[in-house]
Amino acid sequence: MDYVFVVTYGRSGSTLVQGMLNAMPRTLVRGENGLYVQHLFRAWQAADEIRQKRKGAGAKSSSNAFFGINALTRGRFVRSAQRLVVGGMLGSEDAKDFDRLGFKEVEWHHLTAEETEPFFAWLEEVCPDAKYVLNTRDVETVLGSGFWQRRDTDESVRAIERVVEIQDFLRASRPDRVLDTRYEVITGEDKAASDAAMEALATFVLGGCDAALLDALRATLEVGHGPNPFGKSRKDQKPGHESDEQPEA
Repeated sequence: MDYVFVVTYGRSGSTLVQGMLNAMPRTLVRGENGLYVQHLFRAWQAADEIRQKRKGAGAKSSSNAFFGINALTRGRFVRSAQRLVVGGMLGSEDAKDFDRLGFKEVEWHHLTAEETEPFFAWLEEVCPDAKYVLNTRDVETVLGSGFWQRRDTDESVRAIERVVEIQDFLRASRPDRVLDTRYEVITGEDKAASDAAMEALATFVLGGCDAALLDALRATLEVGHGPNPFGKSRKDQKPGHESDEQPEA
């Protein structure tokens, strides 16, 4: 199984990218999940910290307070995490129907600077050779959306800047497994540039893009994506654009 994750921030057009990935054959990319894999990673860190302190011959005895801590290994934890993560992405779908799995997420800013490198190392044990789509959009436009306006401006800026730092880290550390996508290019008036961006996305994920797939991606571009794509601001948007409005509760 191959894995692909969309690393971005809110209102970047990531739901459109998600839709395009799901238009590709044998590819299943889920939506946001609160970056729960970060909690799995932190669970391993907590377990390993006590394991490193208390493992040893004494822990093999049933009379020891840390009896069995030696049995907790990174390999066992990773295998268990993989079953959970892959199972969560598949849901009720059958794994034999897909060659690629992943999700898009906008909560990457919760990763601290100190845990960035070990987190992605751990994630790639769970999801080997993962690829990353680094989606971006003009930050001033993003901050003007209803999603970010409902939050403290300084906190919003810091969150987006943190995601940009993570994107930079992935570009530097995994140059052969990242692809940059730009919302304004994909949805822009320059159809040749838009087509080239969609072809690049397909080639990155699948290894190529034929005419039929490009047509499917163009069709995806015409579909509303986002929390409320046909809401009040829809009249000001081009096809494929995410609305700045929040869905009503």
